[in-house]
Amino acid sequence: MYDKFHNIGIIAPAGKLKPDKFDTGIAFLRAFGKQLKFGGHVNGPSPADYLSAGAEERAEDLSSLWFDPEIDLLLAVRGGFGSAHLLPLLDWQALKTRPEIPLAGFSDITALHWAMERFGAGRPIAGPMLGKLAESAASAYTARYNRLAFDAEPYEINPAPEYGGYLPLKPGTASGLPLVGNLTVAATLCGTPYLPDVSGRILILEDLNEPLYKLDRSLTMLEQNGIFERCAGVLFGQFSDCALQPELHTLLRRSAECVNGPVLANFPFGHTLPIATIDFHRAIAIEHTRVRVL
Repeated sequence: MYDKFHNIGIIAPAGKLKPDKFDTGIAFLRAFGKQLKFGGHVNGPSPADYLSAGAEERAEDLSSLWFDPEIDLLLAVRGGFGSAHLLPLLDWQALKTRPEIPLAGFSDITALHWAMERFGAGRPIAGPMLGKLAESAASAYTARYNRLAFDAEPYEINPAPEYGGYLPLKPGTASGLPLVGNLTVAATLCGTPYLPDVSGRILILEDLNEPLYKLDRSLTMLEQNGIFERCAGVLFGQFSDCALQPELHTLLRRSAECVNGPVLANFPFGHTLPIATIDFHRAIAIEHTRVRVL
């Protein structure tokens, strides 16, 4: 996983990993010869069980490794909650001096990724975090698309056999830079200074363990903020343990009606494996029921 990168900075901008998962992830990276540097507070002390450390300490860890010239990839240990705490504490103008430093993660890391796009700082990568690296490497589909995400050649993202084929919710073709996010986290950015311009973007949304009414709440917030109207197209990923598919697809079809472009469901991205790693700075094309990275 992340074969192209050698010097990796380990950060915990939200929650912290259980010691066994942390040690497994670190051993996996070291087995492949990766050089690692750690944020000083990746394992606490923390003011709450669901956080890795205080907000100031987490922001300090991210900034120090971001500006370290030896680091070529920032890797979050996990999601959870807490990334939003960092947004007003980070010096976004200073972070823009490294406009292409990759930061890999997903779930709660959506808050950081979308703020990075808002300010033009860094290169968000939606992909496996430290706690799932070994499991991801054992998934042939996940490992393949993690590797392809960092190759220069265009490629097609085929549906994952475990999930079945793509489900067209609205026909058409479109292309644009992807904007990947956890639905409920993305919705919390509405009305804040950290919401990026979605115009012309291919929106990719997923979620985990949310009842249908909470998904409806978040989709409604995006609808009423014009997110679906302004994007070029939408790929709905996996909504694991959220709702039965017929009810879920009925809800997603409502949002699809707001989109002025193609919409597909069942895209291979979410909290369960397999997933396709997505580089926010590589354009994606939706061509009816095909998805290509350009």
